[in-house]
Amino acid sequence: MKYFWIFLLFSFSLVLNIQSAFGQTDTLHLYQAYSSFSNEEKAEWTAFENNWNYVEYTELKQKQKIKKLNCKNCGSFYADIYIEINATGELTAVVFKKGKICGQPISNDTLINAFEESLKAQTFNYLKNRQFIARFGHILKC
Repeated sequence: MKYFWIFLLFSFSLVLNIQSAFGQTDTLHLYQAYSSFSNEEKAEWTAFENNWNYVEYTELKQKQKIKKLNCKNCGSFYADIYIEINATGELTAVVFKKGKICGQPISNDTLINAFEESLKAQTFNYLKNRQFIARFGHILKC
């Protein structure tokens, strides 16, 4: 009887863990864990990414007349961008790979250039000699 209760308790906790893992949230923020980054590099990238989301991304949304992302009107506004950082911490390549605005692929050259230009002035102290693709913006999980 003791094993029955242990099994039942284990099963119940497993079900709760599965439900919390698949529970729906308002936004799906794709933070890419760059496993090869040191702690300093991760901290620097996270600080940059947070600052970009609050300043540059907000300006891009305003210019595109997107007041609020929601599942009814506009479920996505993001860009995947290839980034190269040289030995001095400067961005040597910022290339738009793909992106979506309100569910449609971004084909507007002005918007693509705005994404690229918003990143080009950045320099890093710890991130050096790196190449990766990063996602900027948000996708709602509708």
